[in-house]
Amino acid sequence: MTEIEIPDPTPPGSEPPPSASTDEEPESPYKNMLVPLVVVPAMIAMVLLLIWGFFSGLAGSEKTPRENLEQLLHGGFNERQQASFSLVRQVLEQKDAIESGAQADWDIDESFLPALHSAREAVGELKGPEDVPTPFVLSSLLAQLGEPEGVHQLVEMTRLDDVVDPGGQFRLYAIWTLGAIGNKLSEPMRVEAAETLIGLLEHADEGLVLGATAGLQNLPSPGTAPALEGMLASRSLAQRGSAALSLAALAVPAGRSVLEEMLNLEAYAAERGDSPNKWPPRRVSESRSKALEALNRLDLAPSRANLESFAEDDPDANIRALARELLAEI
Repeated sequence: MTEIEIPDPTPPGSEPPPSASTDEEPESPYKNMLVPLVVVPAMIAMVLLLIWGFFSGLAGSEKTPRENLEQLLHGGFNERQQASFSLVRQVLEQKDAIESGAQADWDIDESFLPALHSAREAVGELKGPEDVPTPFVLSSLLAQLGEPEGVHQLVEMTRLDDVVDPGGQFRLYAIWTLGAIGNKLSEPMRVEAAETLIGLLEHADEGLVLGATAGLQNLPSPGTAPALEGMLASRSLAQRGSAALSLAALAVPAGRSVLEEMLNLEAYAAERGDSPNKWPPRRVSESRSKALEALNRLDLAPSRANLESFAEDDPDANIRALARELLAEI
């Protein structure tokens, strides 16, 4: 199971901790969450949701899934945080055990689904940011367990307004989850999720656009490839690069020229302009590496002479190493 870490949301009423790195501009409240989606969309497989605190130091025996569900609904703030993390982990561990044929550690069977449905139905109207986490966890669990209702609810949560989701983070979480489970959904649910993310490609918030662009790689539908191909003309290198990577994941070579552009250091320098933090070296390295890997998967890797040039002369050690690996395969 592949995990994508979601940065801990700051509890209401407290200030976010200072950043440990200064190599990026804080362009949005969820800037850090965008990077894997922009340059490493193939990492999307399964999402561990809402890790809100440092749970390793908490004492006491672990609660059962039903106990966590009860605490998620009726516990205090810290108890709900702990319960949300534990319940999601337990459900994902259960699914992983079943798929691998191993012995499941948790008693989560069909009888647990009605409890989840009832808990979600009991959630009242969303009036403020503090009302969003619990229904989001419950909806994401239902969706990951293959329940159409959970998918419908996540679709609706991509449309939360600023009153209840002022930073857009839960809209992005919903987008991530739909993309993460896309390959597990039935065709009708997958098409619904794909149409939802396609509809976000023209959103004013670039963060949501990037999330939707990357999530579509796991949501093949009649409209997915054409929508992503339309993104290849974006003025934003991050957007057109993410679209090209998602198309490559779908085995569609339409983004070849953008992938080749992503190998070119001048492309990042041109977009960076007078803002040196816009494309820090680590992000450039990741982006170029993923582009080279994508071209190779599409059987469109640079010529042997160009790979040899990358292997010997490129200023990025990661690119030199990757080029040598590809030459060895040849």
